Amino acid sequence: MEIMKLDDIIKTPNKGIILIGTNIGLDKQDHTNLKSLIGSKIQVDKVDGTKCELDVLDISLSFSIANLPLIGISVKDSENIKDIKKGTQVVQLLDG
Repeated sequence: MEIMKLDDIIKTPNKGIILIGTNIGLDKQDHTNLKSLIGSKIQVDKVDGTKCELDVLDISLSFSIANLPLIGISVKDSENIKDIKKGTQVVQLLDG
């Protein structure tokens, strides 16, 4: 499942690493499903073309002035963070 397009990565002292992005196709029904990502893994592309997995610690959802969803995903710190490609799709990894 596509979660969002990655717009930015920030490091905060109290929340750690946060991936910030948007998903214009996300409807109101999907918003409640985002919290179910906590404790799961997501996958993002790295600049070298490979993919990396990150552990989701928390999800934050807000809305822009244009009423578009802004998604913040707090992830466990990883050495892969510096190699993540902005503009890539963030997807949920499915068990199985």
